[in-house]
Amino acid sequence: MDMPFIRKWWCLLLIERFRIEGHGQRFAFWTDEARSLVQGTLQPVYRVPRQSAVSEKVPVHIEAVDDRTTEEKRLVDFIVKLQGSEEHLVGVLNGKPSKWLHKVTSSRVPVYLDSEEQQDILFTYLRGVLDRIPTQLSYTDEVQFICDVLFPEAIIYALAVLWNFSLQEAEQVFFSGPDYHYSEVEEFNRKILSLSQELKPTAIQAEACSN
Repeated sequence: MDMPFIRKWWCLLLIERFRIEGHGQRFAFWTDEARSLVQGTLQPVYRVPRQSAVSEKVPVHIEAVDDRTTEEKRLVDFIVKLQGSEEHLVGVLNGKPSKWLHKVTSSRVPVYLDSEEQQDILFTYLRGVLDRIPTQLSYTDEVQFICDVLFPEAIIYALAVLWNFSLQEAEQVFFSGPDYHYSEVEEFNRKILSLSQELKPTAIQAEACSN
């Protein structure tokens, strides 16, 4: 069945019935145009109704989280997909001096990344690097070595390249951790306050029961 032909035939049939009592009453106010269309001397104009856009303003703290997540993904993509820190990591595994080697047994180091998803992606990649690059470095705990040595080495080097920092500046950014927007802090405090208010009646009831 030729649907385009049927639609054209039906439209022409409606347009040709100009009298008000027929279906052509819908076209009666533009009969001159209708005649021109039927005669083929006027090109039809197709009008598509404009959809009404419904937009809701995204809360500031949600935008801040999205922006930080985007930046973290960019950082991890540089390390993992572009292998932007790999040459530096190979150097560390081959004996290049690293201040982080002395922290493996002394204290934990910051992770810097706020997104658990990006943490997992980076950890998997670094484990792969450690598996395929021979090293003379000795360690007893692979997970701790990755988190305390390869994590900061990869991230600091990537920060220096992507944001045009010196390694010292990138290290300071790493130690400072992710930047949190003031709206995120306010939202966190609001949730803590709300939770404490919800728990307070329960605590009072529990105390009354114990007495």
